[in-house]
Order: sequence, then C-alpha cells, then structure tokens
Amino acid sequence: MTFYGGKIVLVRNIAQLAVYKTDKNTEALPLACLRGLFTEKASDIIYIIVERKLYGIICLEDILYHSDRNRVQINKRFISLIGYNVIEAHEIFKRRADINKIPIVNGQGELLGDYSRWDDGLFIERNQKRLMQKASLQKLVLPYEEVYVMEPVENGNPNFLCLVKYLDCFQIKYTVLKKAHIGEKISEKAIFIFLNEDERRGGQCVYRIAHCESDDQKKDALVKRGGAKLTTYRSLLVQIMEDSWLEELGIKKPANRSVHIVNDKADILLSALKEKGVACFCLYEDEEDFTEYGRNFRNEVSERMRISTPNLRKPWPQKKENEAFYGELYQIEDYEKEIAQKEIFNALDTYQYKKSVTGKYFNANGRRTTCFQPDDYIGTIYILGMCVVIGSHVEDQYTIPSYLQKRLLEKGYKYRVENYGDMVRPDAAIDSRLEEIGRFHAYDIVIYMSYLWKTVNISEKSLEKIFEENQIPSEWVKDTYGHCNHKVNKIIADSMLDMLEPCLLNGPKEDNAQTVQINIHDIMTEYVRQKYLDLYFPGFSGSKYNTVGAIVMVGNCFNKGHRYLIEQAKLQVEFLIIFVVEEDSFLFPFEERFKLIEEGTRDLTDVMVVPSGDFILSRKTFPQFFSKGERDAVVFNAEYDINAFADYIAKPLHITHRFAGEEPKKKIVKAYNETMERILPQKGITYTEFPRLVIDDMVISTAGMRKYLRNSEYDKAFALLPETTKQYLMKQLGLTEED
Repeated sequence: MTFYGGKIVLVRNIAQLAVYKTDKNTEALPLACLRGLFTEKASDIIYIIVERKLYGIICLEDILYHSDRNRVQINKRFISLIGYNVIEAHEIFKRRADINKIPIVNGQGELLGDYSRWDDGLFIERNQKRLMQKASLQKLVLPYEEVYVMEPVENGNPNFLCLVKYLDCFQIKYTVLKKAHIGEKISEKAIFIFLNEDERRGGQCVYRIAHCESDDQKKDALVKRGGAKLTTYRSLLVQIMEDSWLEELGIKKPANRSVHIVNDKADILLSALKEKGVACFCLYEDEEDFTEYGRNFRNEVSERMRISTPNLRKPWPQKKENEAFYGELYQIEDYEKEIAQKEIFNALDTYQYKKSVTGKYFNANGRRTTCFQPDDYIGTIYILGMCVVIGSHVEDQYTIPSYLQKRLLEKGYKYRVENYGDMVRPDAAIDSRLEEIGRFHAYDIVIYMSYLWKTVNISEKSLEKIFEENQIPSEWVKDTYGHCNHKVNKIIADSMLDMLEPCLLNGPKEDNAQTVQINIHDIMTEYVRQKYLDLYFPGFSGSKYNTVGAIVMVGNCFNKGHRYLIEQAKLQVEFLIIFVVEEDSFLFPFEERFKLIEEGTRDLTDVMVVPSGDFILSRKTFPQFFSKGERDAVVFNAEYDINAFADYIAKPLHITHRFAGEEPKKKIVKAYNETMERILPQKGITYTEFPRLVIDDMVISTAGMRKYLRNSEYDKAFALLPETTKQYLMKQLGLTEED
C-alpha cells in the first residue's frame, strides 16, 4: 500500500520557522551556528533575514554534500511565493521533488511563513490507535540499548504526548532528549524517535550522519550511524503495519531486507506452486545495497541520459548517441535504416491488445513468440515479467526466452520455453498470467522476473549481480538493467540456465507424470482478505444490509460535487463505503484528501470512508489511470481493476451497487466508467452514473475550484466547497472570516 506518500502540505507562520537574522550580507554560516538554530526550531531549512527581508536559505542537506566542515554556503536562488497560495504550493511540490519548503513573503520581500512538504500529523492521527500494539513496538526497539524520544519544539505537542503515553503504557524504558544532546549520544546503540521527517532530516544533516545510498532506504526515513538509528513516529507506525502484513501472510522477512521491497503477492503465488512440486525462481533488478560496480554503472547511464535528449518519435537508442547498443546489428540494412527498431517499438505497446502481431522482427499471439521451440518436450519453462522478458529492444530470436530455448536444446534438455511477459502492470500481471496457464506439469518451471520487488521463499538473483559478474558495459542498456540489448539478453539467459540446471531432467516424459493445478482465484481472495479487508473492515458484515454501495473517489479536493454524489448514492443503498484512492499522483496528496472527505461526510449515517489500498485504482491494478495511457491499455487494465474489485472486494463485503460521477471530458475516466458499466452487471453489481451537480448554471468541478483559488477568487472558490473544506483551506491560505 502507499503509506510512504500521503504527506500533506503544512502551512507554518514565521514564529515556527528556524530564522537567522543579521544586519549584513554574508555568503556562508558556521556549522556551529546552524546546530544552535536547529536545536531551537528543528527543521531542515534555515531562513536568513537581512534588514527584515528574506535574503537566502540554507538547506541542511547541503552540509552533507556541498560544504566544507565548518561553513555552509547560503543559497540565494530559491523559489518563494508572494502571499499565501496553497494551490501554487501544491503544484510546486508536485512538480519539484527536490523542494521541501517554500517560503512565503509579502510584497516587500519580508518573510511571513512557509509551506512545508511534511506533516505527519494526519497519518499518525489516523493510524496510531490501531497500530500501536505493545508486542509490535517492543519488537522494533528491542535491538537498541537506549530509546530516545526527541523533545518537541512546541510544548504540549499532541503527537509527542501520545507517543510517550504508549511507551509508558507498554513499559518501554525511554529518555526524552533535547536536540542539543544528539551529538553526545549518536555513537550509542540507540534509536532516536523524532516527531516528523523535517526534524529527523535536520538532525541527520547537522550531525553529519552518513547518508543512505538507496532511495528505498530513504523512503523508510531510517539513517544509521554505528549502532544508532534515526527514525520518526510515522516510520515506526509504517514498519509496524508492514510487519503485521507479512506476519498475517505467513512471510518471514529476512532481517536485512526492507519490508516494502518484499513482493508478497509473487511470494504467495509462487510458494503455492513450489509446495506442489513446481520449481520456481525469481530475478529482480537492483541489489538493495549498491556495489561499487552498481554505483558506477548508474552514474554512467545517468550521465549519458543527461546529455542525450530523448527522441519521442524514435525512442530506441540512436546510432549517433550509442552505437555500442546495437553493435554488429548496424551492419544489417534494416537496423542501419532503423526499420527493425521501428517495427519492434510499434508492436511492443499494442500486441497484448491486438492479440496477434505478425512481422519480420516482432511476432505475437497474445504472448510474444519464442523462437526455436521443440515439438517434443518433457516440461515447460514459463518466464513471467515485464519489458526485460518481452524483449523491448530486440527481435524475436534475441529475447531472453528465445536465447534460453536455444541453449537448452544445445545442451540436450527437452524443455519448451514460453514468453509470458506483460507490459501493462508493474507486477507483470503475475496472478493473471498464472491463471492463464492454469494447469502445470510436475516437470514445469516458473521464472518470475520482478521489476523492483524481491521474494522471500523463492530462490532469487538480481540482474545487477549478473551484470557485475560479467562486467557488462553500461552502453549495452538504454536506461535501466531491464532495457538491454541482445548481448545482455544472451548473458542473462546463460545465467538463468546455470540457476535452473539442477532442476532440469534429461529423460523422456513419463506418461503418468503428475499434473499440478492451483486455484489462483482462491489464493488471491485470501491474500486480499489478509492484507486489506482485515485491516480496514474488521468486524464489518455487509450481509446484514440488503444493499451496500461503493464509491471510489479521488476527491481532489473535496467539494460540493463530491458531496452531492455521495448523497445521491446513499439514497439508493442502506450502507455506503467510500474508497479514497491511495496514490499521491494528484495535486492534493492522499492524507489531505482522506481527511477532507472524512470530515465532509461525518454528519452522514451508515457511511464509511476507507483507503483504497493496493487493490482499487492503484498503480499496481491500473497504472494508466495515473498517466496518459492509450485507450486500448486503459480498457485492458480497467478490466483487471474492476474484476479484482468485484471478485476480491465487493463479494466478501456484499457490495451490491457501485456509483460514479459522469465524466464527459477525461478520456481515461470515461473509458473506466464505460468498462464498469459493461462488467459490473455481469458480476451482479448494479452500476449507476450520476450527472454532475450544477449550481447557478455552472457545473461543479475540481478544475474550476482550483482555478479560482489560484487566482485568489476566494468567494467563487468557497461557493463550491462544503464548510469543512472551506475552513481547512482558509487556514492554509492564511485567511480569516473577516478577509
């Protein structure tokens, strides 16, 4: 689920900021001065004021990267807002992942406050009561000799009071530590719990704690130095949640593996096959801890991508930029003239929808063709995965499955290789593909090439390790390990064969050999129950209602149109569940949207608001919803998402109705609604689409509301909003009722 996002934009006034005032222009500040400012107002940003005007800023992360050991340069080139404008702040944060704070100034350049990317308060408020269990928390702090809770800047901080209350209740020994004393304790085997990410990052930087290499580790907000760990209250809750998922799913995570890298769905499905005698293997892209080779490889690729402007009309590697990628193939006329590349790329994104593609270099019939397949074989090797399996840059004979098939025959192994690559979902549609295969033979083998995530109970190896073992040059990939040339595919196939060889048989096929069949639908039903339904619907019984309705809502942000849709839906059912899309791909992040929908419906009876999780309109079920996907791809994945909702969510919750608002303009939403209208009645679910609310001849829309807010036309904007959303935005805009 998407608990690493969900951070909302927080507005702070000048009294809450870390500010350094001086009467002269300066280029840098001493590190000792910055430490003092951090201990007074913990933050990762220091604002420099000269003669009452904002002169510059210091991002404490610069201490780690761009400073000497004693002084830190002041940044005088920064983005700021003149006056409070929450919409513009949201847009900047969404557009610029490298910006964490936006100063707010008046017309004279005087600092008024800032917008901060981090506010963990809503997540903590929503989850702490459910997640803070004694055994779980004790397990997390057990490896540490000392537990330090960092003293908050604000007296009476409710999150701080709740945290220490839980620690007292659970009889966990801890010490409240002032931030000025972090340096004295940092060498201890201790855990330091900050109240939010802003304070944690600031502490990491001013005390020069070693930075994590992995972006995935950064997501956890965990930074280690010696035996110490700096974390946040929110991160503890996330880790408790993820550990509880794996425990419920029966997956024993290795101590050195980050939870969010574990591919629990693949692990469960492949383990079910493995238990019945089918050999299963997993290959994934990156090592969790980068090696020297891995770092150099990434740096070389990044530098090449930086100086090479992508050609959207010709997305394949160009000869003038990277002749080493196609190498000797450029001696073939069709490659020299880019005829082969064009055919491969044109077929790549459409073959699964067209079902049948015939060409000189790319052939498929629902699945890409594997060359050299024998008619007589004792078992089948099924290879599942995304672009690296399909062969996104190569012709049929140079895909990994084709190379593996050729090598098997050369070594006398009578196996048939099938390419079950999938382009449409980041989990490579593993559940759909296994269900498509249906019946397995005892001699069959399944290889799953995961995009990012790793399995726990399945033998595995990383592409990065294969690359390092063979010292593959970076010029042989376009941008990642998975987008590689024909030479790399051959090396991967050879490495794959080495991994499989102990399981391969040479003898003839036995007529009475056992067949294996697993019920993917039943396994997925149980998986969704354990990972999602038990989390948000404990004790809920939809069967006691004659009608239960569902709305899947983005709510970006909650306005009278959303409220109208909910009211109209509630008139048709006894109980209504609102699933809030839990992805941070929208202007207003999830936690903010969830809070506004929850507050905006609090007066309604028999209405429940829950996160949508991984299983409803997520990047895993319907990635095109969050991008400008082609219509064929939209319908293809919309069908999966809607079927998953009907089978794994609606059925156990006894949902009888699903509602949606009319969408005449957005093609993806319109296609999704049309697919619901076609599929849901077949599943016994009534689908109803309501026209949009009209007030004073104006259709209520999120786009209109945002436009008014952006242009400071607050009266017009607030006329479209329920009182709860209005009050929330007024605070974010620095407004009062008198304004």
